[in-house]
Amino acid sequence: MEVSFLKDAIDRVVELAKPFTFETHGGHQFCSAILREVKPDVESPERYSVDTLEALVKLIRTEGINHSPRLYVRVDSARRVMVDTTYTHRDYAEYSRLPLYEAVTDVPSITVNQEMSQEQAIVELQSLYAVTPDRDYLLALLSRIDVNQGVSSVDNGISQEVSVRTGAVLKEQQTVQPIVRLQPYRTFLEVEQPASDFLLRLDKEGRPALYEADGGAWKLEAKRNIAAYLGEQLADLVESGNVVVMI
Repeated sequence: MEVSFLKDAIDRVVELAKPFTFETHGGHQFCSAILREVKPDVESPERYSVDTLEALVKLIRTEGINHSPRLYVRVDSARRVMVDTTYTHRDYAEYSRLPLYEAVTDVPSITVNQEMSQEQAIVELQSLYAVTPDRDYLLALLSRIDVNQGVSSVDNGISQEVSVRTGAVLKEQQTVQPIVRLQPYRTFLEVEQPASDFLLRLDKEGRPALYEADGGAWKLEAKRNIAAYLGEQLADLVESGNVVVMI
């Protein structure tokens, strides 16, 4: 008797737990449960990564255009480009795009917005910057600063004057050029490296610091250079509408 009563109770609970619908006097229908469609998993490729724009162009030409009637090549930043398909129009993935490729440059980063040793600054200027008059000016200035004797500095907030060694012990006061225009390697090597302004500061120990002084405008210039390069290398596909290059 107790078993039968327990079974009836369980059956009643199960019955009450089932979703049901009801309609109001106004004709609106409601459901007692929130129902969601269970969609099958749709396989998507993993984004294939390369480190040059040349390799990215080859991937697009040799296989990318076979995967989609239109490819979108987006310059995500000065150091990264991504390629995606247009809408797949597949079941349960009508408005999804497939990620195909990306190019991420492996150019080393430069030290900005912080102090560094003279040795580090000289190494970076010689290895990570293109040859320009202001780069040579900085190299000459840093090579003449007497670190062992300390650096005498006069700073009015706009320019600095520091003591630099001109001989074995003779020193002279020299005004430091506050803004220098440099051309570091900061984006893909296939394109023109954007030049930009840097604020040069020297502390009392002679340690230099370069602060970006262009508000990040170089990033937009780099992206435009990348887009121009890709547009030229994929000109026929862009003209036919199979590839769209955008920033």
